[in-house]
Amino acid sequence: MNTSADSHSDERRNHTVTVTTDRQRQVEDELVRTVLASFDGTPDPRLRQLMQALVRHLHAFMREVRLTEAEWQHAIDFLTAAGHITTGNRQEFILLSDVFGASMQTINMNHEATAGATEATVVGPFFVDDSPEIPLGGDMAFGAPGEPCWVEGTVTDTDDAPVPGARLEVWEADEDGLYDVQYGDGHTAGRAHLYTDD
Repeated sequence: MNTSADSHSDERRNHTVTVTTDRQRQVEDELVRTVLASFDGTPDPRLRQLMQALVRHLHAFMREVRLTEAEWQHAIDFLTAAGHITTGNRQEFILLSDVFGASMQTINMNHEATAGATEATVVGPFFVDDSPEIPLGGDMAFGAPGEPCWVEGTVTDTDDAPVPGARLEVWEADEDGLYDVQYGDGHTAGRAHLYTDD
């Protein structure tokens, strides 16, 4: 009899919020206060604000759903696995951030929407700094397999005036849906940057 597996299964099924006793609430409240106080001496006030807010919200989530030990361990194992496959060119935690909408919400909060302007958005996990520069009309494929595609457009400000010298970062997947960072050999293909003309 696999009691560990059976217990885990029971925990999965019994996921409803359990009403705790007054004593249990006191114990949990005291832990939150203790952890919050541990950051009181943080020299950087912004870091202190962030850490204490994170503690409050994290504990509130755990207490709301009555997180089980097995579920917490599963989360730790998942994050550990994500860390193991993260590299300089493969950032799994950005993908995880995207799953929760955290990447996009951070962009929303830090780039206020302006009437007439293109809304800010995330660059995604396949953006890479230092892409090669190409001239207007240049080929950014660099050998990536696929059908050639011609793209043209205009960059304007909110008054519809052209913006000269604007840097455009462009990257695209090949015909198999792969970006160059997924090739594994380090070569650049299907990405470049260029500048608008005058």
